[in-house]
Amino acid sequence: MQTFLQLVHEYEFDLPDRFEGDPRTPATYVEHFLTTFTDPDDTILDPFAGYGTTLRVAERMGREAYGIEYDADVASFARQQVDHPERIVHGDALEAASYDDVPPVDCCFTSPPYMIEVMEADPLTNYTETGREYERYLADLGRVFDHVDDLLRAGGHVLIDISNMKFEGTVTTLAWDVADEVADRYRFEGEVVVTWKADNSSRDYGEGTYGYGYDHSYGLVFEQEEEATTSSDNS
Repeated sequence: MQTFLQLVHEYEFDLPDRFEGDPRTPATYVEHFLTTFTDPDDTILDPFAGYGTTLRVAERMGREAYGIEYDADVASFARQQVDHPERIVHGDALEAASYDDVPPVDCCFTSPPYMIEVMEADPLTNYTETGREYERYLADLGRVFDHVDDLLRAGGHVLIDISNMKFEGTVTTLAWDVADEVADRYRFEGEVVVTWKADNSSRDYGEGTYGYGYDHSYGLVFEQEEEATTSSDNS
């Protein structure tokens, strides 16, 4: 597994003005990880589908793609970006395994909504609810991946686009904390450091090309281990 790469930070489609500035995973990132860890005709799940980049790229690469998106307006926009809009569920990632429209999958590729330690808004409700604590947010992310575990075929991969975050001189080790949470459920294969360079547009990425205080992010790679074969199975 390649553990370091550099990609151009650019998007393949524009957002309407009402969404402009919202974070997205660049298509080049999705292409790299799906090429490395999936095959054509594999089934991909993004439980935080957002604007549909993962699903759009997966379809273009010959994968079957499904997504879950909490925000109704965002889900509606994402459906316009894909060939199979019926595969995007407007719902809660915390209920991922309960949706009949989502089949067993070979890979989960996602970028969960980010949170910093001092934030009180709840990222898992599109920042609409308050009173959220960082530790509870991490625990709820763990619950999301419990549901993913119910859908993921043995030997499948969980791929997470994530970053540590700088805010007012302090750092939230979000990438490492999410890695610790998810590693309780899957075998951690390692991290890929992704460095970003700006495209030639005048887009403002904030502090650091990636926009969260850094010029790099992480691709966290986990594997759903094959179930052990018992002696009775071999008899």
